Amino acid sequence: MELPEGTLEVLDTFIKEFVKDRDVVLGVSGGIDSALVGFLLKRNLPKEKIHLYSLPVGKESPDVKKVCNFLNLDYQTVNIDEALNFFRRYSNDMKSLGNVMARLRMVFLYEMANIFNGFVAGTSNKSELLTGYFTKFGDGGTDFQPIGDLYKTQVFQLAKLLNFPGWLMEKKPSANLWEGQTDEEELGINYSKLDEILECIEYFKKPEECKIEGVDIKEIERIYRMVLENSHKRVILYIPKIGFRSVGTDWLE
Repeated sequence: MELPEGTLEVLDTFIKEFVKDRDVVLGVSGGIDSALVGFLLKRNLPKEKIHLYSLPVGKESPDVKKVCNFLNLDYQTVNIDEALNFFRRYSNDMKSLGNVMARLRMVFLYEMANIFNGFVAGTSNKSELLTGYFTKFGDGGTDFQPIGDLYKTQVFQLAKLLNFPGWLMEKKPSANLWEGQTDEEELGINYSKLDEILECIEYFKKPEECKIEGVDIKEIERIYRMVLENSHKRVILYIPKIGFRSVGTDWLE
């Protein structure tokens, strides 16, 4: 899957035109997605207009500091463990609490956006949005999603084009919801194969029409169902159009 020609120019133009002279608040996790969004913001906005926050539960990932050093942007750490403790009284299910974590983080980011009279930037990519691998009113509830029309494999391609450090490119994608958690393990498929399936679906092909090396029809049907069953999570989002069908624009549910 190739990165469409002119992608970076589209993203630059979109961010400048959408944000204009407002401030932007961004949650950073130490992963590739938030790092890329932070990089794109810095390319197009004055440094003083960008406000980064790390919102860990428990110990903060050391990669957060490494990412912010790479971006040459300051950040503030706010531990949300105390807020999460209230919900731990009612549930010990990690998946459920993971959604609570995502929503608590967004509550904080929007409070900061109110203070700065700015926008909250999201870090969801197209692979996550289509499979529903995000929390409704959590990481999915932002003012704009700069990389929302880039598949995860395209995120890595753009990061490579922008000379991101090797350690960040090689890091296993994770939502950092609990120790050892990885995206691909939860999704049950690696991103390279997932994105091939999603691109096939994007071009209106049925599961039986998708021929992907090393992937059987049952797996393609599973992903197809996942896209359909999570349609309720995809609401109108401000996303720059890059691909053939874009969530929130012409990917009609």
